[in-house]
Amino acid sequence: MASRPETQGFDLNRPTIVALLILVGAVSGLPTLLGAILAYVWRGAAENAAWEESHYAYHIRGFWITVVCVIALSVLTLLTFGLAAFLFPLISIWLVVRAVVSIAKAQRHEPMPDPNTYLW
Repeated sequence: MASRPETQGFDLNRPTIVALLILVGAVSGLPTLLGAILAYVWRGAAENAAWEESHYAYHIRGFWITVVCVIALSVLTLLTFGLAAFLFPLISIWLVVRAVVSIAKAQRHEPMPDPNTYLW
């Protein structure tokens, strides 16, 4: 049975790069878009392992869920004269948790258990 080579320190693989961009983008937004673009570009590459593909699907789905939630919350905030604005940090927290879970699994080269989940 062939074992995975043990890496010392932090493994900066492609799914980790995407997750780090999303993590930084949870505050500013633009890196999240770049992370989603990279996930789309790297998805389906011939050299990808199955565990990487699950991470790309997970990040792409998380990106689109975030976009829909931000749009819906923006409309709700306008309709309630700003009362719903306090919910925006919840989207960032959700995105950060998803990115951290992904980084932890990517460091161990493990697939995401359910890339189509709404949670983690």
